[in-house]
Amino acid sequence: MSYSEEELADRLDQVGRMPYGRGQVAAVEELLRHVDAAGSDNLKYVTRLLATTAYQYGGEPAKAFVTFSWCLAAYDRGEGDPAQDHHLFWYFKWMVSSLTMFPEVPLDRTYGVLDDMERRYRLAGHTLNPVHQHRRMVAQHVGDRETAAEQYRLWCATPRGAMADCIGCEPTAKVAYLTWEGRHEDAVALALPVLDGQLTCVEQPHSILTELLVPYLRTGRLTEAADAHRTAYRAVQGNRAELTAVADHVGFCTRTGNHARALELVERHLSWLDEPPTPFSDMRFSAVAAGALGRIADAGHSGLTVRRGSDETGVAELRDELTERALALAARFDARNGTDEISRNVADDLAAEPLVDHLPLSGTARKAAARPAPEPPRVELPDSPSELADLADAQWSKADIDEALATWRRFDEVCPEPEGTLLARRLNALGVVQANQDPAVAEQTLLRAAELCAEAGDEPRRQATLGRLAMLYCLTDRGDEGFPLLVETCEAIDRVGDADRRLAAQLRLASGLQALHRHEEADAVLAGLDPLVAESGKPDMAAQVAFERAQRSGSIEDAERAVELWRVVGPCNALCRAVVVAANAHARAGDVARAYEVIGEAVTATDPQLRGRAAHQRGRMALDLDRANDAYEALVDAIAALTSAEERVGVAYAQVDLAAACLGLDRPDELADAVEDALPVLLRVGDADEIARGRFLLAKAYRALGRGVQALELLDLVADHCREGGNPAGTGQMLSASAEILDSLDRDAEAAQRFAEAAAAYHEAELPVEELSCRRRCATSWLWGGEHELAVEALGTADVLAAELGETEPALVWEHAMLGYDGARVLANTERFGEALIRVAPVAERFRRLQAYTEAAMTEALRGRLLVDLDRLAEAEQVLTDALAALPEELQGPRQQLAALLERIKG
Repeated sequence: MSYSEEELADRLDQVGRMPYGRGQVAAVEELLRHVDAAGSDNLKYVTRLLATTAYQYGGEPAKAFVTFSWCLAAYDRGEGDPAQDHHLFWYFKWMVSSLTMFPEVPLDRTYGVLDDMERRYRLAGHTLNPVHQHRRMVAQHVGDRETAAEQYRLWCATPRGAMADCIGCEPTAKVAYLTWEGRHEDAVALALPVLDGQLTCVEQPHSILTELLVPYLRTGRLTEAADAHRTAYRAVQGNRAELTAVADHVGFCTRTGNHARALELVERHLSWLDEPPTPFSDMRFSAVAAGALGRIADAGHSGLTVRRGSDETGVAELRDELTERALALAARFDARNGTDEISRNVADDLAAEPLVDHLPLSGTARKAAARPAPEPPRVELPDSPSELADLADAQWSKADIDEALATWRRFDEVCPEPEGTLLARRLNALGVVQANQDPAVAEQTLLRAAELCAEAGDEPRRQATLGRLAMLYCLTDRGDEGFPLLVETCEAIDRVGDADRRLAAQLRLASGLQALHRHEEADAVLAGLDPLVAESGKPDMAAQVAFERAQRSGSIEDAERAVELWRVVGPCNALCRAVVVAANAHARAGDVARAYEVIGEAVTATDPQLRGRAAHQRGRMALDLDRANDAYEALVDAIAALTSAEERVGVAYAQVDLAAACLGLDRPDELADAVEDALPVLLRVGDADEIARGRFLLAKAYRALGRGVQALELLDLVADHCREGGNPAGTGQMLSASAEILDSLDRDAEAAQRFAEAAAAYHEAELPVEELSCRRRCATSWLWGGEHELAVEALGTADVLAAELGETEPALVWEHAMLGYDGARVLANTERFGEALIRVAPVAERFRRLQAYTEAAMTEALRGRLLVDLDRLAEAEQVLTDALAALPEELQGPRQQLAALLERIKG
């Protein structure tokens, strides 16, 4: 297919507005083929200049050597476009930087390009500021400190000019040099004025923030370091061209004790090594990643794995592979450079050690780390081993597990070599702990405890121990062994045990039946325990029975009874567990406000896992009550507790809910931090719905933070999830949100297409109001994209739907009004002023019916302009005067425009 010169020029403009990346690279290469076949020499020139930019920012700088050389040759033949001279001369800087990144390119060639750059800059009258900057860069690359220092001096002394880097990028390069020299305070001081200003360059502020990571750490500015990492990494995480910067962030995580996050970043970006932008970025990422993996392995986690496509690779194995890769590349650079600078840098990356033990990386994490944990009441521990064992058993029965374990540790100190029944009791407690870690070991421990009880002639304790062993079997898919043994122990204890032991045995039987999903039988056991409860007379036994019943029934009455009985026992984690059950009962009954109040007591639990889960539930309840600030505080508490309990998955779910709270509080930075931390964990868990929810929230944050392209990528993923799940309403929501972002990015044609797709999804979901809104906005997007015929066609489709729906509800009245207003704008832009006037005439009254008086005034202003276009100036003057009076004072722009138009009419 051939294109006219005008069509090729239009396509060049469209490609130039595309986001940087592989999509733009592919588009510019396709355009270049058409331009070479049918375009003018000037179009060939400017297209190759665009290609050079696309390659540079799209992660394929090697290709830029070819297009730049072509343009330079054309310029020397006098065939360049003088209007593009600035771009051509600017690209010299890119070429010098990129040439050093490829070890196969002789260093003499880089120096030759630098000399040519200096010659041309002198001839064109440009300052040599950028020449000194890049001579310093090359000297730093090869480790020539003397030359680097002199060129840095000349760079700072030489005035800036048109070819100098922007006010953000030049200081970034200076920070890099000062950091290399170990002048960290100077680096920070130089950057501060820059960060206080407005940075709009495509490379800023993430580039300077990345360069500041080490200076911030070295000067003790830890909060600034953490914030710089979060902000800068967010900007580069989706851009393969930034692989070297990503390596800096992996290294930062290693140096701040954030090994889990370092592992996540390595896993996320490992595939980029399949097609690295440059050998240098390949080497740097490999070295830093290997260093991070080495620290993880050294910490005793060599058994961890890293996802690599569909495979898993061990941490130690990947460390060795990446180390070899980095060292091999470093050797090639050193051979080219004639120095050992690169190998020494790689060795430093491989051996990197933390500069701080652990630095919380987000504001939320810092707040969570600062939250104090409830302390258990002080207990005076006895010196007698038997009394210590009694106390530990009592603490365990109240779910005060940490306290019980501390008591057993004291027992071990007082009685390091117990015998007989005391040893049996110690082994019994140990076996219960081991059951959650290694059931096979727990089995042997409990069997040994039972043997000791038999030897001591303590039959009730022996049967109780065998009952615990039976429960272990029931909980580990050995119910065919466990349940008969459980029944046997219950029968034996009925013969030889007191009321407390018989009651405990029946509670084990009920739990065993529940584990085997024999719930009606479990309920029957629990229902028959009242006589034993009365015979025992112990408050904690009565409370345990009430709690089990409440868990099974879910009724408010049973739950409140359990809380009441545990309150008699006193403050303990078992009371907090009962409170959670009671709160859930209220929530199921629809009284979320009461549930929120009730569960507040549970966040005082000394068990961090219980406290964290209770706080998480409280946070979700607050979200349901639209109390975003309360939700935020509860969820920060949850994250603090679950982090201390090493509940990584629980933390991730709490972080997504925290993100929802941040959305309501307009805190996009914290929202992004929370979801970015949670997503890698959720991806491993495989919870597709929660992943989609997190991505949707993150897309909202990215849009608010000016990361529209990244937001689009996330929304596309969520839309795919909705399609796969047969959720057309969700699909429509994601597509319309994407269209809004495309509209804000001035990608109007794409926005129009996306609005049309969203309308189709809403049609399938039978949501006519949403469908009408998207069809209307499809028309306006085509209008802003200059496709007037398509805009009129889309408008017609929206009109047909609007006529079918009528105006039976306020939402439809609004859409009819907006359709009238936007439709008038579409028609006016096709110079159909009379039709536009007829269309807009009834719209203001619709807005007034909805008390949308500002919109009504804007509509009247549009009607007045249409009257001017139709040369009905007397009518226009009155309409515009009334509209100006009705417009709010804060709408200064529209008011000034109307006032100017009125003056012109009157003049």
